[in-house]
Amino acid sequence: MKRAVILILIAAAIVALFVITDLESMSSAILSMPGEMFLALVALLVLNELVKGLRWAFFLRAARLDIRMVDGLSSYLAAQAATAIPGGSMLGARLAQEHGQVRMHQAASGLVGQALADVWGISLLAAGAIFLTGQRPAQLLVPGIGVLLSLVVFTGLRSPRLRCAGIGFFGRWRVTRRFLPLEEDFLKHAATLMRSRTLAIGALFSVASTVLSALILLVITAALTDRGMTGGEAIYAHTVSVATRLVVPVPGGYGIGDASLAGMLNYIGIGLARATFIALAYRSVGVLFRTFLGLLILLARYPYLLVGPIDMPRPQPVGVRRWAPRPLARRVGLALVARSARMRAEPSTADVSSTTIHGGD
Repeated sequence: MKRAVILILIAAAIVALFVITDLESMSSAILSMPGEMFLALVALLVLNELVKGLRWAFFLRAARLDIRMVDGLSSYLAAQAATAIPGGSMLGARLAQEHGQVRMHQAASGLVGQALADVWGISLLAAGAIFLTGQRPAQLLVPGIGVLLSLVVFTGLRSPRLRCAGIGFFGRWRVTRRFLPLEEDFLKHAATLMRSRTLAIGALFSVASTVLSALILLVITAALTDRGMTGGEAIYAHTVSVATRLVVPVPGGYGIGDASLAGMLNYIGIGLARATFIALAYRSVGVLFRTFLGLLILLARYPYLLVGPIDMPRPQPVGVRRWAPRPLARRVGLALVARSARMRAEPSTADVSSTTIHGGD
């Protein structure tokens, strides 16, 4: 991956940023806020990204990859520069390769554990919010589908036999074959994450991040409406909409995320037009903040990726230092070996004298 590829990726992210964001709704939301509310919004956005970054670093460490927590955190934050592009999260796996003995396909296994933890944590919060707000039990269908699908993935990755059977089954068709992970390292590290304790800790990170996101939605709604909403309503609307986005396979969740959030806000009593405005403002504020935060961290932490080619590190065993003799030391060593061989081949002076005396007798 050369410098041009990174620059093209950043340019595409900036173009996508202005395509998917609604600057009118975002500016209206920000200008309608008092100073204290705006500072609270910024603090919530920063704290939410820190929680997500720590979750990513936790999964990298849990996959037994040689990377520090601070490096995992910085790789996640810098990868947010591509958050406007579907699949931009893979940049985090690529940036993790810049630290220690980590390869991109190994770090990508953390995305699997992160996705499962998101499904478990968000589904748990959605179910609790449905019961606490007195909604119909039929609404549990969406988080229930997400949990069932996650259990299928969890069981398949944990069992080597089911993993091989699944790869063989989906490898029959060209459409699905290209999405199959064939790297053995990826499958091994992904299977390492399939532990109840690891995913439970990841789910706690997801719960914390979801609560912070609901608070962000609460602040934006309070700035754009006179009615506002309670904390329980914010968690209910946000978690059910995110659970819907996780179940419906749309790249990036664009469209389905906005529609589901607007529908949930309209369902709790906010008008459809105002709910759509709030959904666009929520999405625009989040994407714009993450993109510029990612660009800032990318320039501060990885400036060499933008000014020169990226050197692909060679994998080495952890704790083992490769030794390569210097040219001068190698020449001296060869000379000593050659001299020793000549000395063993030539007879000594004492042996020559003894042979001469005995020959005379």
